[in-house]
Amino acid sequence: MRLETAQLRLHTGIGDGMPDPEAALLERVERLPGLHRVALGRNLAGSWSAGDYTLDLQFKTGWSGARADAAGLAAALDGIATVDHVAYRAIARGMRAQQLRDGVWRTLMFRVRPDLPPWQVHALEHDLQRMPAYMPGIRNWRLARVLSPGTWTHVWQQEFAGTDDLLGEYLMHPFHWGRVDRWFDPEFPEWTVEAISHAFCPLASSLIASHNPDEETAP
Repeated sequence: MRLETAQLRLHTGIGDGMPDPEAALLERVERLPGLHRVALGRNLAGSWSAGDYTLDLQFKTGWSGARADAAGLAAALDGIATVDHVAYRAIARGMRAQQLRDGVWRTLMFRVRPDLPPWQVHALEHDLQRMPAYMPGIRNWRLARVLSPGTWTHVWQQEFAGTDDLLGEYLMHPFHWGRVDRWFDPEFPEWTVEAISHAFCPLASSLIASHNPDEETAP
């Protein structure tokens, strides 16, 4: 199963002439060949350096056309939205609430600084994977490395029961600001991440639980 995520930014004024842009986005995206599942959510206030919508795609296992890149998605949405897209492979995942419904989906795309030693990137990845042990509000989670060329190197996704778990426990937890933040802060010698896109949106049902890692394929 090939996994992709994208931030979609509506063209200026598109909402004025299109009463339901979400339906128009889905109608075009669902034409993509080989698509197995699509999820689209309007980003909530507090998202940062992100688009208007978070789009998540799963393509069928073994389908040769699943190698379609960002250009195919951008072409599908031409005239409606710009696309910031990645394909990725999970390196870690965990679940506490496979039946989660009506929750919150958080996507952090980030870019590590070039030419860092591998141990430093691995240390960052290790600390991110430790976060759920300290924060029970993270119901399900997935850390991935980006496969496609472009702006981002990693995707860190979490599912929450509500925004309070994200904006409260997650962002304010001592392990977050006392340990993990050093990888993102240029004032620390451990500074590793030079750019981020932070988005969160409503989640109808768990995307992480719906993905079988044994069916994952590279581009």
